[in-house]
Amino acid sequence: MSGALLRSNKSGCGPFHLAGNSFWFRLFSSSGISEVQNEQEAALIQSTASKVCETIRRRPRWEGFLLSLFNPSSSGILHPTCISLVICRLSDSNPLLALRYYLWLTSSFSDFTIDPPAAASLLSALARSRAWRAAFHAIRSTKILADISIFNSFVVQLCSDIRSIHRDKNLLDNLCHVLEGHFHPTSCLHTSLSLVSWNSTLSASLKAERIDLFQRFYAMMIESGTAPDAPTAGYLIRAFCRECRPMEAYHVLRDLSRNGIIPDVVSLTELVASFAKVGNFGKVSEILHLMIAGGCSPDLFTYQGVIHGLCNVASGETMVDEGFRIFCEIKVRGYAPDVVTYTTMIDGLCKSGRMDDACLLWSEMIAKGMQPNSYTYNAIINGYCKSGDLEKAQKLYDEMLSKGLEESTVSCNTMIAGMCMKGMLAEAIKLFDTMPKKGIEHDLITFNTLIQGLCKVSRTSDAIELYLRMAALGIRPSVSTYTPLIQVLCEEGQVTDAMELLKLMEAEGLEPLVCTNDCIIKGFCRIGKAEEGMAWLSKMLHSNLKPRSETVNKLVECLSSLGLVDDALQVVNIMFGIGYSLGSSVCHLIISKLCGNASYQTGHVLNEIILMET
Repeated sequence: MSGALLRSNKSGCGPFHLAGNSFWFRLFSSSGISEVQNEQEAALIQSTASKVCETIRRRPRWEGFLLSLFNPSSSGILHPTCISLVICRLSDSNPLLALRYYLWLTSSFSDFTIDPPAAASLLSALARSRAWRAAFHAIRSTKILADISIFNSFVVQLCSDIRSIHRDKNLLDNLCHVLEGHFHPTSCLHTSLSLVSWNSTLSASLKAERIDLFQRFYAMMIESGTAPDAPTAGYLIRAFCRECRPMEAYHVLRDLSRNGIIPDVVSLTELVASFAKVGNFGKVSEILHLMIAGGCSPDLFTYQGVIHGLCNVASGETMVDEGFRIFCEIKVRGYAPDVVTYTTMIDGLCKSGRMDDACLLWSEMIAKGMQPNSYTYNAIINGYCKSGDLEKAQKLYDEMLSKGLEESTVSCNTMIAGMCMKGMLAEAIKLFDTMPKKGIEHDLITFNTLIQGLCKVSRTSDAIELYLRMAALGIRPSVSTYTPLIQVLCEEGQVTDAMELLKLMEAEGLEPLVCTNDCIIKGFCRIGKAEEGMAWLSKMLHSNLKPRSETVNKLVECLSSLGLVDDALQVVNIMFGIGYSLGSSVCHLIISKLCGNASYQTGHVLNEIILMET
């Protein structure tokens, strides 16, 4: 073994102090001896590597005395081949020990660089053991990426480990930071990452629901000069859909289709579902035709998205009919709807009140050997509750529990709504109270449903108490929380309290429904404050809000009863301008006030004249 001997300041055991640690590294990495020269030297290096591995495995604090055990001048411990052997062998058995050895080398010898095979072995071992944090520590702390080509497999492995990415939210951020550092356009390394690696970063970002990272990875990819392919375009379409930007995704698809490129069915299915969700079925039809023409046949999930959109966006029975038609048609074409597809269709039919068709699908699904899940049960239970058949709803609810399907917030909300609809407040409150005991959380819908039920039977104090309880739990009220409370307070003449709730509602950034203003006006009329009601009407009109006909009639009636005939006539003019007509009793009242004659004939004749004028 060649090389000058450097004496230590101590003999025997103990730490081996070097005058300059980089000396031995420079010596053994020089061109003259960086390669193994003969069999004897090779055997020595093999033996030293084995002994170093054994020492590192057995002795906990080996860093302080490793060089005292293996003389650098004679053992070959710092020969590049020996170092690579140690790293590779430790990587196979204990990647973290290999990393520890590697970090010791980099901290002890400033000129040290790892050879690509050893770096690949270390990174691969850390990846296999999913020691991602340790791997990133090595990448950030050292020159392990001097050859970026070894990074491709690491990126693909990391992005494939979705479980770890979900568990450690910072993994993809770390990868992005590393790439932004190494793939800067001014760096000669920025073109090294492969298209497969870039696509894997995009795929992982989508699976982790990190569109922010997706945008950064995609920007780096384009800056690196890497040309996107069909999978890249598919990921881009999905990213636009996740951001509720389906039109931009559609433009990507159109550009691709002009060049004869059609992305995968998964991406196009997501685009179809996005358009179906917002009710743009023209675009849905166009994309389906593009898919078929491009040889990318829609699958069951594609049609499932269409059916879901038709059943949920639809405000009328016609759209549910179309969903049902497609459902029946895909069965004829040979598709086999699964439980999710059946559940989607059953839910749509139940919401449109078509319980007979929903029950037929329920029976058909069971006859095909498919077991309804909790969502299927909730859909049909909700249908029975809305149709007022609480007996059948309760029977199915009990059946669901007997099959081992657990109660949930959704299922309890459904039953509470059905009970409230039937006026079974005691049963609804009992179910509400038992939910926490069963470990089932109340949500906003739970509170809103019960508050509405209590307000419906004028149990105002109980409803207010429930509202305060909800707020104390940190559940933010919604418009549906405030509306029934304001309505019932106005009906009981507690307009001041109703207006306080309205102020709270607006302070939270919630916009009241138009009918809430109607309630306030009628509330003022109930307590004889017609002028305040008239002022509120004026406020509504200035905000371009249209009151209900019954509200304005009530206001005219109240003003007339209080002898404020001029004001009543002013409101009548407003009514006629809106296109409303006076009710016969209100018309009779105001005519009586005008004529000073409450006789039937006079009132009847003048009433007819006014109605004809309108």
